[in-house]
Amino acid sequence: MVVRVEGGGDHRRLVRRRNEGGSSSSSKLSSSRAQNAIALLPTYLLDARSVTKFHPVNAPNGALQLSVAENQLSELPVRGVTGVVEHGGADVESDGEEVTLVQVLSQLASSTVARPSDDTSSSSSLTFEKDMIYYQPTQGSPGLRSAMGGYLHDLLLSSSSSTTTSSSSTFNPENIILGAGCNAVLENLCMCLTEPGDAVMIPTPYYAAFEFDLVARAGCEIVSVNTLDYHDESPPSSSVDATNESDGKQRTTIPPSFYYPNKASLTHAYNLSMEQTSRPPRVLLLSHPNNPLGICYPPEVMAECIEWCRENEVHLISDEIYAGSVYRQKRGDGEDTFVSAMSLASSGNGGDEKEGGLGLGPYIHLVYALSKDFALSGLRVGVAYTENEEILMPMQKLNDLCQISSQTQLLVERMLSANVATAGGNDDTKFVDAYLTSNRHNIQTRCDKLQSCLSDVDIPYLPADSGLFVWMDFREFLPSLPDSITEEMESLPSKEQRERGLYLKLMKEYGLLFTPGMSMRNERPGFFRCVFTAASEEEFELGLERICKFVNEERGNGSGN
Repeated sequence: MVVRVEGGGDHRRLVRRRNEGGSSSSSKLSSSRAQNAIALLPTYLLDARSVTKFHPVNAPNGALQLSVAENQLSELPVRGVTGVVEHGGADVESDGEEVTLVQVLSQLASSTVARPSDDTSSSSSLTFEKDMIYYQPTQGSPGLRSAMGGYLHDLLLSSSSSTTTSSSSTFNPENIILGAGCNAVLENLCMCLTEPGDAVMIPTPYYAAFEFDLVARAGCEIVSVNTLDYHDESPPSSSVDATNESDGKQRTTIPPSFYYPNKASLTHAYNLSMEQTSRPPRVLLLSHPNNPLGICYPPEVMAECIEWCRENEVHLISDEIYAGSVYRQKRGDGEDTFVSAMSLASSGNGGDEKEGGLGLGPYIHLVYALSKDFALSGLRVGVAYTENEEILMPMQKLNDLCQISSQTQLLVERMLSANVATAGGNDDTKFVDAYLTSNRHNIQTRCDKLQSCLSDVDIPYLPADSGLFVWMDFREFLPSLPDSITEEMESLPSKEQRERGLYLKLMKEYGLLFTPGMSMRNERPGFFRCVFTAASEEEFELGLERICKFVNEERGNGSGN
């Protein structure tokens, strides 16, 4: 089971496994480890699985799935792209129709053009080469690791405004490990950096499945880094503060800066870990761009975290799985919205200079995958990058258990290497660059519609700049607390119970299936993550109608009941 230990008034949590130390299950049909794995799943998933899902014919009143981080916008045509051209392949004769990602993958999967990394003079190959049926390098094929290194360089370094990144800095293919999804490479990375029972610190709110990914087999313990009380000012305690002309109430949400980790919040969580595990934490895991908040940490926040980790010999893992989905790429001051930890931590800022690498030193690591930016979660392509030489070989060996198939690796290598064809002819633009540009436009358009709807009905939200979601503040509609209990006095079970009541109302009465904030260890109840890309256009428009209906009816009846 999961154990959550409250640590004082801020309800900090320690998430760990039970039944460690060799204790056995009472069942002869399964082990305690099997039961513990189930116990780690977020409880809201059971509620979500029990409700009838929307279907335009069979269940028009069913719940709209707006809680799974998938991107149905990836099915739209890629703007301006009519095909792809492989290196050494023939020019594409276009009919002028824009193609979709699936059509491009279908073309590349059946390609007989020589693989991009082929160093022979051959101009063609079989769709499935004979060497692909045998064992492959456990860390990934050399061709795909090289192509992935070039892609990550373009994505994370080439447009960075950071002055610490040398123009010669590159992702060394020898330090890239490719595995079956981001969760697989993240788990392996933590297996190599921690002992069972060591703490991983994660700022709240965080992606709920981190608890399964890091606890189930790696045996880590998760310590929440709560941030709201570690800034110069206090965040608003309620979303309803003052008055306005519409209904006599002014609604505000917690500003993004209150969610930023800093040295004070990190040190507090470090000390909490020492109290509850009797040893220092080993890892700080940052989601950047952040899931579920839909925002990027500013460069100065990331730099502070990097500095703190190096000073305290804590490993920093930057999960940048949404790095290609930053659709508002400039801040109000004109600076880049997103700057990768790989840029900020590279040589010139405390790293060790190393030829053919970034000079990150042994404490800074990256995980990434194609599951979000390209919506290719079914292909299972995850990436870990580290310049810690002590863990490279162990990670490669652990990757025996989660390798990517040779056929998938060749397909992805072709995709990362292909150029685009347009109605005006072929050019040197990489297909992945054209796709990400098109996808960012589609995501921003959809996000703007949701935020406009929320503004129209006066629902506070965190203005999003990246990812697939908006963080919404529904505290106004929580069941009321007893008169004798203030928000500051409220217990963790009470917070979870009140939020679950609102979650079930949204889902069962209004057909809106969001991710509840307390399942992501948010400090305060009443916040929800809306994945606005998880629905078709028809479903999304229906979702906006249902949000408006919920707000109008609840305010008409009086919220907090």
